[in-house]
Amino acid sequence: MKTRLLAALFAAAMLSAMPAFAHGGMVETSIHDNAKLPQAPVDFKVTFEHPSAITSMMLMTADKKMIGLDFKPSKALGTEFTIPLPQLGKGSYTLSWKSMAKDGHAMPGAVRFTVTGN
Repeated sequence: MKTRLLAALFAAAMLSAMPAFAHGGMVETSIHDNAKLPQAPVDFKVTFEHPSAITSMMLMTADKKMIGLDFKPSKALGTEFTIPLPQLGKGSYTLSWKSMAKDGHAMPGAVRFTVTGN
């Protein structure tokens, strides 16, 4: 009886967790959150656990000024994206994005970093 109960609980837990597996959670970024960088990065790389599309990307200074990016929303799903960054000077920045998984689930992400210069 205990074996059946444990098996049923395990099956219920797995079924309730299944939708989470379909979401395209971020796995890794080339710029870590709150990084202090001696030189400005030339690009930003993000890796997702499951195929996703990046639907928006914004770069802002510490005083909330937008910096233009050469970014077009992706239509194709992928697990790795590289976005070129403009030339950045010393200062603090926030790079934020929204991604969408194959199942339509939108996931926001952001990294804050500071270019310290030499």
